Amino acid sequence: MILTLKILLGILLFSGSNDTIEIYLKKHLSNYKKYEYVITKRSNDKIILDNEREFKLEKNYAYVPVNFITQNGATKQGIITLKVKLFQDVLVSSRNISKDEELNLGDFIVEEKEITSLRTEPILDFKNINKFRARINISSESVIGKNMIEVIPDIKIGDNINAVYNKGIIHISFNAVARSEGMVGDIIKIKTDDKKIFKAEILNFNTVKIVE
Repeated sequence: MILTLKILLGILLFSGSNDTIEIYLKKHLSNYKKYEYVITKRSNDKIILDNEREFKLEKNYAYVPVNFITQNGATKQGIITLKVKLFQDVLVSSRNISKDEELNLGDFIVEEKEITSLRTEPILDFKNINKFRARINISSESVIGKNMIEVIPDIKIGDNINAVYNKGIIHISFNAVARSEGMVGDIIKIKTDDKKIFKAEILNFNTVKIVE
């Protein structure tokens, strides 16, 4: 992992511990490709990192639990606040992508970006991107966020499907067209060749069961 450690307000003094802030952050921010940080306020007290309390990360701020050692030797708990920039490899669209268009990894390039300033949570797992489609129109050179895509439904509007109807000893199968879309288990509307509308449960990618 590449670490970029940027301290603009000086280096903290740690007493009686080998756990420097660099080692501490490397442990707690190991999921990121690199990071930068600025200490927002410096204390004149000696400081010991407190590994018993929880490290917190909220957007572009990190909160490091410490113990302050005052000049008279007293110990008190506190927090060191860091303003951070987190970097990760993300998907960036290489062209305009229309709403409902199915995605392909070839439509994107992978770039290292600062993600703390993004308005959306970026896609970091690229392996299954072909299982998704655009939920909105996506402009070229956009960082792809989770709110911009959705799973491709098992049945889409306009799909030709096989509808089955079972009641007692009656078993009927006929062709229909999906009027709505969904995943296996969802209830959608279908239209038969003679223009009748039914509600049906999706059984698989091309079969539904009439429920109403």
